Amino acid sequence: MTQPYLPPTVPADLVADVTELVATPSVFCKLHKVQDKDSKRPIPFDPLPMQRRIFEAVEAGHNRILVIKARQVAATTGAKFVLHHMAYTSRHAAMHAVVSMRDDSASMLLDDCRRWIRDPPQLLRRPIQSQARSRIVYADTGASLQAFTSRSQTGLRSFTPAAVLVSEAAYAPDLEEVLAQADAAVGEGVLIAESTANSPGDHFARLVTGAPENGWHLLTMWWWEHPAYEDPPEMVPEDFEPTEEETALANRYALSRGQLHWRKRKLGQLGGRHKFAREYPACLDDCFLEREGGYYDDSTMQDITVVEHQALGVNGGRELESPHAADRYVMGVDVSGGVGGDYSAIAVVSVGTRQPVYVERSNRATPAQWAHRVVQVASRYNQALVLAESNNHGHALLLELGYTRYRNQWRHPKTQKPWTTTLQSKLDAFDTLREALGVIRILDRVTWLELRSLTIPAGKVAPEAPRGGYDDAAVALALAYRCLRDIPPSWRDQAQQAAGVRVDKLLTMARARRIRASSLPF
Repeated sequence: MTQPYLPPTVPADLVADVTELVATPSVFCKLHKVQDKDSKRPIPFDPLPMQRRIFEAVEAGHNRILVIKARQVAATTGAKFVLHHMAYTSRHAAMHAVVSMRDDSASMLLDDCRRWIRDPPQLLRRPIQSQARSRIVYADTGASLQAFTSRSQTGLRSFTPAAVLVSEAAYAPDLEEVLAQADAAVGEGVLIAESTANSPGDHFARLVTGAPENGWHLLTMWWWEHPAYEDPPEMVPEDFEPTEEETALANRYALSRGQLHWRKRKLGQLGGRHKFAREYPACLDDCFLEREGGYYDDSTMQDITVVEHQALGVNGGRELESPHAADRYVMGVDVSGGVGGDYSAIAVVSVGTRQPVYVERSNRATPAQWAHRVVQVASRYNQALVLAESNNHGHALLLELGYTRYRNQWRHPKTQKPWTTTLQSKLDAFDTLREALGVIRILDRVTWLELRSLTIPAGKVAPEAPRGGYDDAAVALALAYRCLRDIPPSWRDQAQQAAGVRVDKLLTMARARRIRASSLPF
């Protein structure tokens, strides 16, 4: 193995010991911290089983690694750390690339790497030449980490990275082309493609089912291999008797009573075997079960706390959280004619917590009247950045916003034009919301029901509400999260300091409200 680069600050008598610390990702990671999933606080990086498998595959010399993920196994973090380790130990100006579906998500993949730069002891810290949003460069060697998007027409062409990570590969617009570019660019270097399953028969599925014959080293972790997915003996009732199906599973996978009881509980929480198999696969067949009809996955929607509360005031707005003085906000606006049919809708999202904080809709307000309501709500939420469409009724709304002199409006970063709803832009907004659903923990019931009802009708490609239903609140929420992608960097820095434990407080308040609204059992 090539001798890893060490900072010149390391004394000669410590070189051998320090080399052992930094030589492999499985050891080097223990000098770093990761964010705890529940508390969001930094904790020591003690690799989880899936992460250890990724480290071991790289250390064994595999250079084409395919990872199919289940929920909460932290595979992305493990794969990112491999690239961080390679950039840190490289003795040359080698580039290491992370690829995701969009510019912002690709750049966010580097967030952990930025934090990891500061984690090692002072003796091992390195000078940084550049730490831009999509690029990190070490000043002493020129080695770098750089973010790319799988939507790019050029991708990794003209680059020769030492390693490439393609994150959520199954959701790339053209995975076959993305991997072809990455494979040619990286040569004999390391290429890792990791993803949850998307659809049976897609390119990712074909790679997974064809490994290792197609040259990929496949890494999996089924639910029964994860140590956290087992109830302790004291949680398993003495009268717990496995069913015939559970007995067959126990024989097939050597499951303990604690694992069977955990599975039974989780089935009850998720509401069905289909959802459990998709979220917690036991084998490859489970990963590629046919999707059910909803555009957004049922299991993801069921993880969201639905808030039941009364409308506020005559306008019918629903406030999940009042404005926080140190936070910033974005707003998505859907516009109707205000004649009793479709609704106009507002959705406000916190930059700090990335949670919806206010929703409102009306089918009686004209576009001009709705513009004034937008200004009132946006002004209350610390001059929120507003994204409203410019076509159809949106033209009248934007015209009225101009008369009110409310200037904090979204414009396309390149063209400086307002949002125009097209098939492509609608899909962009809904896909952005799909990614955000992984962090959304609380929603009002109207929006939640609209999201649950969205389907893609036969012969079409964009999701729609069922006949006779509405999708206005869902569209407003999608536009809000699309707006969140383009906020100024200073907003994010300021808002992060205001986030704290607000989400947990919101959930506690929602649950307490639900308990108070329920009839007492006596």
